[in-house]
Amino acid sequence: MYYPTKEIALFPMVGEGNRFKGYDFPVLSRGSILPSGGFGFRVGPSLFKEDVKSGLFKDLMHMYRTLKRIKPDTVVSIGDPFNLIFTYLGTHRKVFFVSTDQGHSAWVNGFSNLELSIVRRLSSWIFTRDKKTEEFLRSKGLYNVSYLGNPLMDCVDEPKFLLEEGITLLPGTRRDCGNNLLFLLEVVEKINRPFRYYVPINANSEPFILESLKEKGYGLLSWDYGYKIERPFKVYIGRGIFSEMVSSSILVIGLSGSGNEQSAGLGKPVVSFSIEGIQFNKKFIIEQKRLLDEALILTDRDSASELINSLLSNPDELRRRGEIGKLRMGERRAIPRIAKFIRDYTG
Repeated sequence: MYYPTKEIALFPMVGEGNRFKGYDFPVLSRGSILPSGGFGFRVGPSLFKEDVKSGLFKDLMHMYRTLKRIKPDTVVSIGDPFNLIFTYLGTHRKVFFVSTDQGHSAWVNGFSNLELSIVRRLSSWIFTRDKKTEEFLRSKGLYNVSYLGNPLMDCVDEPKFLLEEGITLLPGTRRDCGNNLLFLLEVVEKINRPFRYYVPINANSEPFILESLKEKGYGLLSWDYGYKIERPFKVYIGRGIFSEMVSSSILVIGLSGSGNEQSAGLGKPVVSFSIEGIQFNKKFIIEQKRLLDEALILTDRDSASELINSLLSNPDELRRRGEIGKLRMGERRAIPRIAKFIRDYTG
């Protein structure tokens, strides 16, 4: 990834910015850990109220004042039109807008007329997450737009090694991920063939997942990359090896946002079912289905095992759906291309 020689500062909209520790630039604003993980607007009023109690408005005001104070030369906003508006109002500079939100892909909802007007007025340049969205925006008269690859796929490293063939379970990373994993374990109890099951975790999800497993009486043992469960089936819970786990799997069973998408982009079909979670609710899963097409196979909790058993007996179908996932998620190498474009921009 290219970094300019001038000083860089990072501004995460949600959370404390812990994921950016160790990089050679400052994190200017550290927000609160929100109960919704930043999805309060979408999930409903009750969770939004919890976000407000946890300091949402206070954090936003602090971010806004900090943006007004720093007077940056170049501004990049990554996410959705809300991020774009907020960044523009704080800096009063046109923004390089990296559109990564799944709902604003042209495969899903695209941009409303109001959003098109906002993006047109506030953006120096727009970088889309897929080719279809670039074509959609150009058809609406926006020509300062490019598809240079999908930044989300750059966040998945090439696997450094492979594990024994298995199935990956993705419970998400929000505070409900522990309960989500218990749902997934109920599903795999009924899979006919013995497999190893892989569960990638990160700093956000680890405490919730461990707490839920211990409460249910699962015996946790140490493993080279985290933890493992030997009974009633083999489950491996690993830190920092998402790519290795998914790449070693026949398919993925997922209740995740970015994780489902990245797995599809790695060529793995994803089986999922609707739950009323923080992020992964009925509205979200419908959008994700539009995005991933046949790479995402929707079912319900009661029918999931039967569907998976059928898929496992049809490797050609698994490969076909995996190729669709690669097509829908697009190319790697977006981040260095976007960075170079911004560096060379003279507009």
